Amino acid sequence: MVERRRGRHGQRDRQRRLAAEPLCRHCKANGIITAAVTPDHIVPLFKGGLDVDSNIQCLCEPCHSIKTAEDMGTRLHRRQAEIGADGWPKA
Repeated sequence: MVERRRGRHGQRDRQRRLAAEPLCRHCKANGIITAAVTPDHIVPLFKGGLDVDSNIQCLCEPCHSIKTAEDMGTRLHRRQAEIGADGWPKA
């Protein structure tokens, strides 16, 4: 089992992964160009996934929210994921 890296080492891994995959993988697959902001575990850690590069995909915040909800067994509608922190829909 690979231990999850935290602290400075974890932040370096995060920056390295985002530099290697700067566009959201889900959006890119749909022909949309969106900056990735979050390295996401394809198989979540709580489901036995490992914290290794082959189990990481970089996603934008809306795609990450939707995938996380699905991983947890709930649904997050696309419209809900596009609401900004100020409560207004994102343009």
